[in-house]
Amino acid sequence: MSPETIREVVNELAKSRQHDEVIACLQQAIIHGQIQPWMYEVLALSMRMAGRPDKEIERVLLSSEDVTPSDAASQLYLAAYLTRFDRFDHALRLYRQAASLEPNRPDAYSLALPLAIRTKDWDSVAWAAPGVLRYVWGKNRASLVRQAEAAASEAREEFLKSGRSDAASALEEQMQAARIRDLVVRLEWSGDGDLDLLVQEPDGSVCSRQNAFSSGGGVHLFDGYGPDPARCHEDYVCPQGMAGEYVIRVRHVSGNIVGKRATLTVTRRADSPRAETSTYVVALGAEDKLIRVSMASGLKTAARQLHPPVNHRPAEQSAAARLAARSAIPMVSAQVAPQAGGGVPSVGPGAVGYQPVVQFIGEGVSMGAMAVVSGDRRYVRLSVSPTFSSITDVFTFSFVGGGTGGGGGNGIRTP
Repeated sequence: MSPETIREVVNELAKSRQHDEVIACLQQAIIHGQIQPWMYEVLALSMRMAGRPDKEIERVLLSSEDVTPSDAASQLYLAAYLTRFDRFDHALRLYRQAASLEPNRPDAYSLALPLAIRTKDWDSVAWAAPGVLRYVWGKNRASLVRQAEAAASEAREEFLKSGRSDAASALEEQMQAARIRDLVVRLEWSGDGDLDLLVQEPDGSVCSRQNAFSSGGGVHLFDGYGPDPARCHEDYVCPQGMAGEYVIRVRHVSGNIVGKRATLTVTRRADSPRAETSTYVVALGAEDKLIRVSMASGLKTAARQLHPPVNHRPAEQSAAARLAARSAIPMVSAQVAPQAGGGVPSVGPGAVGYQPVVQFIGEGVSMGAMAVVSGDRRYVRLSVSPTFSSITDVFTFSFVGGGTGGGGGNGIRTP
């Protein structure tokens, strides 16, 4: 019996809540070598629903590790699955194993920290809390950082109570080191216009709104636009940068900027005793303005991209919101060409391009089939390929056409 057939049989049995039959079917499939990772997951769930002993369920869960791929993503998935069965110690071990495979992956730390706090595993807290400060960047960073700081403080107290002063000192040093950011850039302005901040890093990668997590370790934190003063800023951070030159580009996208000036604040080694802050007044014009910043040393020696968190949405969503907020500002279409040598796209003088793509998107069920007739014309073999499509999310916005053929309309963008 093929794994596909087993899946169909198990699905039908599960629908009719025949948990004992599901268990028997999967056990026989495993005994006969028809092993798939999903079988252990379904087997453990069915055993729980059937009221089987916890020791049997735990044996199945531990066996699932043997057939799970050794990559970080699979380890994270299995850890999250084990958490559903309250196997927190095994889940924490898998989270740490995933982090050892990909140290800059944020989900390993952000998912492990609540478990470590819940189980009062202070050694795991001492590992996860600095990881959250160093690697987790996204919309939930502020709350996660507060949780990490509080957990680290509690862990230090527990270490001191138990006479582990060395562990308490080591945790304090790790937290202090995790707070340091090699390079922080903030662009601020006033007015109803929009500026873009792009940073070309020493390895040649460019961090921008479109590429929020660069291979050079940079993160584009916030994409702002006017006229709300609270949103008139853009932020970039490189927690662990490389030594070399960083080329900061300030681009005037559209709208009016008060005084045609913007303020750029650059901080090296932020939150460290050696922090250095420089402020630049940027005179805006048709061309991008360049500010070159050199770093003699950094925490990173090779390019390694930070991973976005699982709940991170790409920057295109903010672009749609920006279009909706400034739909009354006329826009002129323009062709975008690569900038020679820099690898950063540039836009012609006074031109901003937003090119809507109009197309039909099908939704529902469709099916394609191919027929093959046997040589004796007695049999027909059909290859059927059904397709199920659905639109999961829709963003609507308004756009205003430019040039001589002006005109406007409504746009719909799907993920």
